[in-house]
Amino acid sequence: MAKQELYEYQYTTPNKQVVKAFLPALKKPKGRSGPNKKVTWGIIFQLIGIVGFITMPQMVADGAGVFSLLSKMIVHGILLVAGIIQVRQGREGLNRLERYFRYMRVFEGRPYASIEELASTVAKKPKTVMKDLEYMMDEGWFLEAHLDTKQNYFMLTNQAYQQFNEAEKSKRLREKEEQEKQARENDPAAKELDRILEEGKEYIREIRRLNDEIAGEEVSNKLYAIEDVVGSIFEQVKRKPEKMTDIRKFMQYYLPMTVKVVRTYRDFENENLPSAQLEESKKEIEETLDKVQAAFVKLREKLFAEDVLDVSTDLDVLETMMSQEGLISDEFK
Repeated sequence: MAKQELYEYQYTTPNKQVVKAFLPALKKPKGRSGPNKKVTWGIIFQLIGIVGFITMPQMVADGAGVFSLLSKMIVHGILLVAGIIQVRQGREGLNRLERYFRYMRVFEGRPYASIEELASTVAKKPKTVMKDLEYMMDEGWFLEAHLDTKQNYFMLTNQAYQQFNEAEKSKRLREKEEQEKQARENDPAAKELDRILEEGKEYIREIRRLNDEIAGEEVSNKLYAIEDVVGSIFEQVKRKPEKMTDIRKFMQYYLPMTVKVVRTYRDFENENLPSAQLEESKKEIEETLDKVQAAFVKLREKLFAEDVLDVSTDLDVLETMMSQEGLISDEFK
């Protein structure tokens, strides 16, 4: 890109450093000379046209022919219309330039503004502001400008546009989450699922907390394995809420008792007095934890069994259909 002449602010700002941060995104407009020339030439064309029409009665009196009169009428009429258009375009250019400087006052210290705010600044309708901004972008007065998809906000820099989109994305995500939350609150089954999942997370957090307080590495590994299995069970229920009834005993008895046993082990380990009975109880708990893990793994497999069966059935149907169509050979099947 050719070297751009940067727009220099004519107004004071409380934070010039912020303004300078997005100055490269702006280009200095060509100024008033162009619109002023249009106004000047427009006035000249109008005067020539008016003078031409004023002298036409004298031409008639002097016996000018119809062709001469018609030619002069057309030429001077064109000049008059062209002059009117030139003056209008020149004045519009001057007005737009003035509005540009007024827009810049809004952008001092920040690289964005709402269309409504800009419209209020210049006392124009938002539609007029949109036309102004589109013209200014086409003319290169704004080198990095963007409008949001709803055309409610105008941003001077690519960075501001990116930040705006990220904020809008976060806003839509929050709104979606809030809508889903409202829908779940009105759905008893969904509320029950949320309760079970939250209760499951609490059990997992408690097992992790107790594990952190237990020094024995072997027991800790057992607890990590149990925590992993428990987490996968709740993930499966989250994907398939209809399986909530299959983990009722798991929630009401197995998990609470497991946490109670682990807590007891933690308490035994914290006892400072050596005791053969305590050591025997700890060993018994360690063996029980192995059984608990095995039982939980079996429950997880039971939850997955229906899905595995469904997949196997789908595969059999798919192979049968392809075989009937001659797409696969019996040997391949």
